[in-house]
This record gives sequence, structure tokens and C-alpha cells, in this order.
Amino acid sequence: MEKAPFIGQMDRKIQIVKFVATRNSTNEKEVTQEVIAEPWAHMMDVSGSEDVEGKIRYLVNKKFTIRYNQIVNNLKNQLGLLYEGKLYDVVNVIEIGRKAHLQLIVKNYE
Repeated sequence: MEKAPFIGQMDRKIQIVKFVATRNSTNEKEVTQEVIAEPWAHMMDVSGSEDVEGKIRYLVNKKFTIRYNQIVNNLKNQLGLLYEGKLYDVVNVIEIGRKAHLQLIVKNYE
């Protein structure tokens, strides 16, 4: 079981976004990002690997731990995470403790 980080370890500012489908002026479907939370987080690098699919892509896996947020917990893997200008896909959200913290497992291909 994961342990909750100390408050001093939560030193990374992130943005959690929800993807919203809208229509533009020419009635085409567009997916936009809506920021639903901007918490401080504790980041852990989990792993990285290379994937060969016509070209070499690098897969980055990270874990971010934030304080409990009901909206984030309800939407789970329908979210994205912005950190240092990169958009990560949220793969899973795990509750740590009883409504104390959430751990977001994210991935990104570079």
C-alpha cells in the first residue's frame, strides 16, 4: 500500500484537465481542455521504455499524489494532467487513506 507523502514533498504545481467536445464555427467537432483543478503534487518517476512502431517512441510513466478531490476521483481516467508544458493521459486514480489523498498514474509518449 502506498503511503501518503509529507506536505513538504508536495512541491510540484500541476493542472488536471477534463476533455470537452465542442463544435467550432464550421460545425466540426473539437476537443478542448477545461482545467478542473490546480493542486500541488508529489511526483514519482515510475519507469520509461522505448517502443518501436515504425519509429522509436519513448514511454514515460509517472505517479502524482495530490490531496483528495471529489471531482478528480469521480472522473478518474477521463482526465489529462498538464505538467511542465506536457500533457499526460491519466491511466488510473487510486485513493490513499480515507478521503485523504489521490494517486494519479499517468503516461505520455515522447
